[in-house]
Amino acid sequence: MRLFWALLYTPVLCFAWHGGVDVKGQLKCKGNPYSGESVQVWEQKFIGHEVWYKDWTDSSGNFSIKATGHEHVKKTFNKIHSNFDLQGFAFSVYPYLWIPNYCGTAKVDGYRCTKNLIQIKIPIEFVSYSDHPRVFNIGVIELEDIEEKHFNIIEHFFGYDRECRSY
Repeated sequence: MRLFWALLYTPVLCFAWHGGVDVKGQLKCKGNPYSGESVQVWEQKFIGHEVWYKDWTDSSGNFSIKATGHEHVKKTFNKIHSNFDLQGFAFSVYPYLWIPNYCGTAKVDGYRCTKNLIQIKIPIEFVSYSDHPRVFNIGVIELEDIEEKHFNIIEHFFGYDRECRSY
């Protein structure tokens, strides 16, 4: 009997541990394409963060990322009760787009450091259980004008508030 229940619930458990996103957009720096630069999809974990996918913008500053991760995705069922959550206390998928912003920065002693780091949260309605998530289009973003992510004191202490490259 236990084997029957285990086989019955195995597909449901496997299905619940997969989340995917499809994000696209265009990045500009002072009106010019922000080409050949890194764009990443990360997922916030209970402790730390995990990179799902890393890609680079094309010559026009465009990017298109399809990424998947393995974590428990919450699904609320309104038919039973408006606040009823079948998975309850389980962890959820909270992906975000991470863009190191080197727009308008200069090399100093062979290094170029980011002006700021941009974090754009992907709305939960764009996180999918299937392999065909809805496309989250961020549109055209001018990096010169965008507001930076605010870091807490621990992130500043460990140097998470900027990235630097050597040339």
